[in-house]
Amino acid sequence: MSSARRERSGGVADDVTRGRELLHELAAGLGDDRPVEFGRMFNGEGIKVTGSFFAFIGHTGQLIAKLPAERVRHLVESGDAEWVTMGTRTMREWADFPVRPDEEATKTLWRSVLVEAYTFVASLSR
Repeated sequence: MSSARRERSGGVADDVTRGRELLHELAAGLGDDRPVEFGRMFNGEGIKVTGSFFAFIGHTGQLIAKLPAERVRHLVESGDAEWVTMGTRTMREWADFPVRPDEEATKTLWRSVLVEAYTFVASLSR
């Protein structure tokens, strides 16, 4: 995130707070089949289904979600997401979705991603 964006938004702490607020708002519509639980993942607030995390808020307020590897590759190639790297390892089933300048565009994308991630992770535990 650029320093100009941080200054306009009030800083990274405000971005993380906004990311958490969006996560809570959008998670409210999930979990018809299996309930969604909130918890901590990598020092960020996350959500899980059947005990497994499927999304969390990153250190700059972005959404990080678990999706099938091929889907992540497609989202990265289309420019809708970025790879998640832990140290030197690229996490092939995790995608990073930055907050967009247009809040409605962010909500639309994040809502879709959360539904996909919830469905994917819930299917792994059946």
